[in-house]
Amino acid sequence: MPVSSSLRGRIPGQAAMSEVVAAQATVAGRPKLARFFGQSPLSPGTRPLFRAAVGELLVGEMLDTLGPRWDVLHVVPIEGGVKDIDHLVIGPPGVFAIVTVNFPGQEVRVTGDSLTVSGARSDEVATARDLGERAAYLLGSAAARSIAVTPVIVIVAPTRLALREPPQGVTVLGSRQLLHHLEKLDRTLSGADIALISDVADRDTTWQTLPVPAQDVLLLRDEFDELKSAVQEATQARVFWAIVGFAAIAVCLWVTTAVLVQHLLRH
Repeated sequence: MPVSSSLRGRIPGQAAMSEVVAAQATVAGRPKLARFFGQSPLSPGTRPLFRAAVGELLVGEMLDTLGPRWDVLHVVPIEGGVKDIDHLVIGPPGVFAIVTVNFPGQEVRVTGDSLTVSGARSDEVATARDLGERAAYLLGSAAARSIAVTPVIVIVAPTRLALREPPQGVTVLGSRQLLHHLEKLDRTLSGADIALISDVADRDTTWQTLPVPAQDVLLLRDEFDELKSAVQEATQARVFWAIVGFAAIAVCLWVTTAVLVQHLLRH
């Protein structure tokens, strides 16, 4: 299995997956009865990270299909790894710092710098803008030229994305629109520009961070996929028992109603 210690060898969601797998290694196994009724294998503390990793995987795998004119780096650390750019995309239309927001089945509303998920305020707009500005500064400094970076927030599979007022300098898209949006943009970079920026972006020194620790990314992905399958099975079990419970309540109500009607008819 390949062991990667470079930025280019990183896979989508690698940092979040590593944290989830490490945290879950300390979680006690579920009893058989708990598994039967669909108890989630995730601890409460790992659920947000798990959701983030799933979203980054989905978006990253989409971006990796863009083609040979594009270059994509995943989980690019900035300033000692305190912050990560989920996906740095370099292609004919320019450079894009992509932040993934994964709240499936929820409504997302954007009004200027205000982004809410089912009514709860999120700071993703400010985060994306800051990452875009830092990426532009660091790439430009390393390449000794001005490099514009567009921050992009990708909302993964929301029930509804209400974009009432676009935030200044930040693009907000649903995951289904991402590839079409990128591919329809006007060309601003030549092949030589893309090659130069890609080379600079792949250097640890560009991002003023320590080298990425070596990690067996295939083993990590296998461990995460195994956990993901367990989560999906637990979800399916809970849905099944919810349906069974609803059907049982419906039958009880029907029987109760029938008995009551018969009683009224006899009197």
